[in-house]
Amino acid sequence: MEALVCRKLGEPTVPPEGSDDSARTLSRAHPIPQLNLPTSVRIRVKATSLNFANYLQIQGKYQEKPPLPFIPGSDYSGTVEAIGERVSKFKVGDPVCSLAALGSFAQFVVADESELFLVPKGCDLVGVGAFPVVYGTSHVALVHRAQLGAGQVLMVLGAAGGVGVSAVQIGKVRGATVIAVARGSEKVRFLKSLGVDHVVDLSNEDMTQSVKGFLKARKLKGVDVLYDPVGGKLTKDSLKLLNWGAQILIIGFASGEVPVVPANIALVKVRTGLFMDCTGGAIGYIDRVFSKIRSRNCCLGWLMVY
Repeated sequence: MEALVCRKLGEPTVPPEGSDDSARTLSRAHPIPQLNLPTSVRIRVKATSLNFANYLQIQGKYQEKPPLPFIPGSDYSGTVEAIGERVSKFKVGDPVCSLAALGSFAQFVVADESELFLVPKGCDLVGVGAFPVVYGTSHVALVHRAQLGAGQVLMVLGAAGGVGVSAVQIGKVRGATVIAVARGSEKVRFLKSLGVDHVVDLSNEDMTQSVKGFLKARKLKGVDVLYDPVGGKLTKDSLKLLNWGAQILIIGFASGEVPVVPANIALVKVRTGLFMDCTGGAIGYIDRVFSKIRSRNCCLGWLMVY
């Protein structure tokens, strides 16, 4: 099978062919993964997404560092190609999606049946390939962790990115007042089309002043839930906008800077400020959460909403 293999750590943007400096190699004769357990399922990959965690993995900067060589890739969609003798939930040909710590940048991937989602009829299988990580992250963060509800104010940093868009959409469905922060007129127009209540364009606006003006106009006390996949200076500036008892959802640090939160602000304003993303070693955490909230289908329900 074909697979994109990381054989050394380096810059992910260097093409896999035509350069000795590339960290990646396109292998056209990589071994097809075998069914190693009775409950294993082999999936022919239809689509797989590129997430920031994959970028960091190839650089060797992600929290978990797999041994070389490895096949990157996290969430994916496809069709069941083969099943183990004890598989009961799926049959050959079923459309499925899932997320994995590694391995989706290949034609085939093997997963246990307990890790797979059956894709509802009518859903685009290519689009579903980018669903598990971003919507899994936002679903667990906003619904399970923060228990976001109607009347609360949600502010999403990096709102035009993958997890940002999913957070905006889930926030609107949950009845929250949604403030989106992004950079550039094209992203602002896109976010407005999603029905956000207020958009901050960092290319020409001061975030603190813009949000304070919106909160005052709406007679709102502050941000109840901060969804932060960015980190850096934006996190520090956002602390000035929090309502008493606010929750900070720490999703990631796309800015490259891990912010330091002053303890006095956490003491006075923040009720909870802990979350982890749903890639890599956190997959087990996501599975435990889903086992407690009826079924994985409650997360897949977002596919039917949008």
